[in-house]
Amino acid sequence: MKIMNIILCNCGINSGNKGVAALAVSVMSIINNMLAERGVKCTFYLPQGGYKKYGEHTEKMGALEIKYYSFRDIASRSMKKRLVNFALYKEYVKAKDIYKKADCIFDIAGGDSFADIYGIKRFNHLMDIIRLGLKYKKPYCLLPQTIGPFNLPNSPKRAKKAINLAQCVMTRDKQSCDYVKKLLPDKPVTEIIDVAFFMPFKRKEFNKDFVHVGLNISALLWHGGYTGHNQFGLKCDYHQTVRRIIDYFLAQDRVVLHLVPHVVEADRGVENDYAVSYDLCEEYGNPRLVLSPFFLDPIAAKGYIAGMDFFMGARMHSTIAAFSSGVPVVPMAYSRKFNGLFVDTLQYPNVVDMKEQLDESILSAIQSAYGQRTVLKSIIAQRMSTTVAERGRLLEEKLKEFMGLK
Repeated sequence: MKIMNIILCNCGINSGNKGVAALAVSVMSIINNMLAERGVKCTFYLPQGGYKKYGEHTEKMGALEIKYYSFRDIASRSMKKRLVNFALYKEYVKAKDIYKKADCIFDIAGGDSFADIYGIKRFNHLMDIIRLGLKYKKPYCLLPQTIGPFNLPNSPKRAKKAINLAQCVMTRDKQSCDYVKKLLPDKPVTEIIDVAFFMPFKRKEFNKDFVHVGLNISALLWHGGYTGHNQFGLKCDYHQTVRRIIDYFLAQDRVVLHLVPHVVEADRGVENDYAVSYDLCEEYGNPRLVLSPFFLDPIAAKGYIAGMDFFMGARMHSTIAAFSSGVPVVPMAYSRKFNGLFVDTLQYPNVVDMKEQLDESILSAIQSAYGQRTVLKSIIAQRMSTTVAERGRLLEEKLKEFMGLK
């Protein structure tokens, strides 16, 4: 039996960010199934920084059993990382050997990190990872992801060079696809869709005597971004917007409002949705304001969201979980990745843009969508059977082409 050694970069299967973990699970599931149909066995290798136990792992998530090999991320060129590589020389050599024997490299950049909106440190690391992969002259594929925007002076030039060197380039939305075409008019690029649309799930059942509404609160936005000073340029007051949404739904008869964190960590970091949601539940002390479980994997998170009758969220993958499981949803955009996916690619009308709308306008749009959730459910079903299904088939075609399976 033929064996393929595949490196998956920026694809954190153990990430507290269940959206990032969903990308890993979805990619591995799609590729594994596709290769198994052709009698090809694959070994997935995930470069991970600071992982306590490098080596073989098996993760049980719902009905899926995910197997992979984790190894030390040696991409960074910073002096500190070089010293760490020297100190952990055996792990460094193992990582180099994995790159040497790899058949190909896939990179999904955490879905939205091929940009500089999250700061230059994250962008630099992404460029270092691509540079390392190309150093070993391996076929390099940029999986469906958001590409751009680039706001810092030298970022477009560096991004352009990296994209041009990849053999296969896919985006998950039209805006990103158009952006790449503008940067590199002669570079083939394919618009697909976010791979998390294809992640399996088991729908959780809730008491049918109530209307179950889900709200994902982004801790990153709640804290003003990494800078603490409205880093993403929201026009609305996010604290006030969230509180008004909570107050509105708690005032509705028979509604149970679920706060659904999609980034969960053990400490109160700037990214931890769970901490913010927990504090709000304690503050309100209302039995109809419910905190969802601390999800251990993305399939559990999607299954819970799938049980909602209506959903809103500022973490994009929480809203993808809703949409792809047929739940009427209002994505709460803070960057163009939302509009590129939901408005342009899916032509879904019910997105609020927190960079453009004030609190009152956002709440009004949510109230309207809640009243039309039967209509939204029908729109979503139609998009899933056409646009999403078509993009899924196109994704498989591009993967086969890249891996030489045709």
